[in-house]
Amino acid sequence: MDDKIIFLNTGWMHSYQGIIGDSIIGGGKHVTDEGWGGEMFNFKPFENKFYGYVQPKMDKKYNNPSTIKLERLGALKTEDKINNITVVWTATDPDNGGTYIIGWYKNATLYRYQQKSPKNSNRKYKNIPLNYYATTTRKDATLLFIDKRNVQIRRQEKNWMGQSNVWYADKNPEFVKVVKDYIFKGKQPHSVTTPNKKSGTARQPDLLKRILVEETAIKFVRKHYEDELLYQVETVEKDNVGWDLTATNNRTTLKLEVKGLSGKDTLTELTPNEYKNLQNDKKFYRVCIVTNALTKPNLKIYAYSNDNESWMSEDGTILKFKEIMSARIYI
Repeated sequence: MDDKIIFLNTGWMHSYQGIIGDSIIGGGKHVTDEGWGGEMFNFKPFENKFYGYVQPKMDKKYNNPSTIKLERLGALKTEDKINNITVVWTATDPDNGGTYIIGWYKNATLYRYQQKSPKNSNRKYKNIPLNYYATTTRKDATLLFIDKRNVQIRRQEKNWMGQSNVWYADKNPEFVKVVKDYIFKGKQPHSVTTPNKKSGTARQPDLLKRILVEETAIKFVRKHYEDELLYQVETVEKDNVGWDLTATNNRTTLKLEVKGLSGKDTLTELTPNEYKNLQNDKKFYRVCIVTNALTKPNLKIYAYSNDNESWMSEDGTILKFKEIMSARIYI
């Protein structure tokens, strides 16, 4: 496990593939004023590598350009880069507040000064080239799905990240160890915040089997959010609220609608109440679909993207909806 780590704070995005189909919020005055920032391509690969940007503070005292102090990571003051660094990317959640880890580069090369984008990488916006400070290979980069962004970084407290976008964390070894165990060993922190195609019918023909599939799917989703994401999960299935589970942590409260399917095809239905709540609270509603529920459960979680105006999973799969009209006949 590498012992050199740095935390770089940027604007909040879903995918960091550019602002077409995604938006950037926070990260500094430039993003607020202009609506874009150099970090918007931090997880867009070019020739099997990622190039990450952050905006460090400028040394106004000596009128020096924005730099990262590599000497605080063990480099000489004369060195312009350092290798084998773990770069942890953070951002502020625009909906719930708080700064959270959103991903990382392992085995990264970190530069003192910003570097020019690789030739032919098309890393530019409005003909403005977007430079970078850190780079790593595609296999060493991880971007967390928004529901997995649960490890909080305290701000403006002693020995924690202040207002700067660059935090060396050399005075907080306890938290650094927690983060390293999370990144390198997959150990989710117990306290992740401050103490504080096919057409046809979607119905299962066998009622008992359908009930078993639904129960298994709900248990699977609940276990995922509790054990892997460390949410507190409450079942509200019998309350007729329009979703099945409520998942809460210190960052947010999510409404989880669970759909279990015995096969591999994603074809299911929402009740009028479920569909109404999905439309009314898109920001915090999640559609959790478990396929092959009774054999080898596979879970995909869909969250709404305002920019795409669609429900997308972590791997970019988009849900399609077809509204069905019905009627009741009586005398």
